[in-house]
Amino acid sequence: MEKRMSADGTDPAILTEKATSPGSQEVYEALRKSEERYRELVEHANSIILRWDKSGRVTFFNEYAQNFFGFSEEEIIGRHVVGTIVPESESTGRDLRPLMDHICNYPEEHRYNINENIKKDGSRVWIAWTNKILTDDDGEAIGVLSIGSDITKQRLLEEELRQAQKMQAIGELAGGIAHDFNNMVHGIAGFAEVIHQMTCDAKIAQYADQILTTAHHAAELTKQLLTFARKGSYELHDCNTHDIVRDVCAMLERTIDRRIVIRQQLDAERPHINGDSAQLKSALLNLGINAKDAMPAGGLLEFTTRNVTIEDSIAISDFQLGPGQYLRINVSDNGMGMSEGVRQRIFEPFFTTKDSGRGAGLGLAAVYGTTHMHKGAIQCRSEPGKGSCFDLYLPIIKDCGKHLQPCRKAEIPERSIRMMVVDDEAIVRSYSKTLFEMHGHQVETFATAAEAIDFYRHNHSHIDLVLLDMIMPHMDGQQLFAELKLINPAIKAILASGYSVESKVQEIVADGILACLKKPFTYDQLKGKISEMLREGHLPPEPIQEWQTDSSA
Repeated sequence: MEKRMSADGTDPAILTEKATSPGSQEVYEALRKSEERYRELVEHANSIILRWDKSGRVTFFNEYAQNFFGFSEEEIIGRHVVGTIVPESESTGRDLRPLMDHICNYPEEHRYNINENIKKDGSRVWIAWTNKILTDDDGEAIGVLSIGSDITKQRLLEEELRQAQKMQAIGELAGGIAHDFNNMVHGIAGFAEVIHQMTCDAKIAQYADQILTTAHHAAELTKQLLTFARKGSYELHDCNTHDIVRDVCAMLERTIDRRIVIRQQLDAERPHINGDSAQLKSALLNLGINAKDAMPAGGLLEFTTRNVTIEDSIAISDFQLGPGQYLRINVSDNGMGMSEGVRQRIFEPFFTTKDSGRGAGLGLAAVYGTTHMHKGAIQCRSEPGKGSCFDLYLPIIKDCGKHLQPCRKAEIPERSIRMMVVDDEAIVRSYSKTLFEMHGHQVETFATAAEAIDFYRHNHSHIDLVLLDMIMPHMDGQQLFAELKLINPAIKAILASGYSVESKVQEIVADGILACLKKPFTYDQLKGKISEMLREGHLPPEPIQEWQTDSSA
């Protein structure tokens, strides 16, 4: 049987021996009182205090530790730390038994350590420990005194910060890749249009159609990447989320396994938000499809809404919500669920647990980006075998918007225009000149801002329209537009961007840009913008005259 020690590690037999020696009664009494004061201090300290011997068994467990971990003194004394307050392995995957053995044998190397611990009820906590070696009268190590502080909340905040920084870095990378890829897709799709319009061979036209279809699929992937990076195209207006949820459920009911029951419980009294209905519909559809994949044998997919009030600013995952009224959309399933490691990575682009060919891993990344663009928040709760639950928070508006019927606009016949195209991508310049001139327009292309400024300075009176790329080296589209506007305050310009509507684009629209086109765009989309500008009087309706370029340009 293990010999019990006093709180300071003193063998009670030594105290007894001292008490029986002549003249030692006063000394013994002083020691006893000292030991009592020490025990009282240790028992009531607001820290976890325990002693464990060299074999890893607990020999002392103060009252605070008992209350914190949920073990009584009788339940913990004499038991090994691993299997009681220390799990076999951390949620990170680190094996803790070797670490505990090493601390027992070499505590001087572990004066301070942090590891995951476990309470009696199974909940995990993170503890910062300071360790001190305990020795006997001969200086031999007999165990370890450990004092711990609960740092679980701090650890979670640090993890959320790391996750937010990681997602921001991935977003910047994804946005850059998507922008460059969009330029390539723009050129591929453009020349496919040229081939399609030039050929009289039905087979070649069919092949050109297939190239265009593939290019449009590639554009959809980059659109999801840009949504994740919060650089996608979106238009905010008053929209009823209940209508969106009903549309999404109707689509899912027509397409997914009939064994999956879809249920709606739309309890929000104020379901209107300022948002992009197409983006929100896509986000909810992605959540529904992921839920479907988690229930291969069928199950329950449920959409619910309710209004919530947030009194003080709070952080939800790496989202920040200010005080106000919010709509909470909950999408839950009773499928397979996911592990904590998977749950932490679900919003990363290209991360997927699906089999190869069953998804690019961009669906939830796009949901994440849509949530950010709507100044909302999203969090996921899930356990293996118990399904998953997504809570989407969106700021509501007080009044629903008035839905006006669009006026029928008079058709304006298309006419030839004189156009400047400024883009640093050679394939975009080449495709633009070829395709636009096929439709009767006159086109001059420029690779740099300096070339464009010099030409415009000498020829601006003969130019109807300037098509500017947003992202270029040395001088971006916003800066170039400002320079051209100094030359001609009445400049008519369209902005083309792989990022579409972002902060810079919004600024430049306020400066006088007439329209924005998202790359890759088709000639029909450009034609639509030109017709709109003619209809609204931004371009004169009369036919143009041939320009004579200045020889000094």
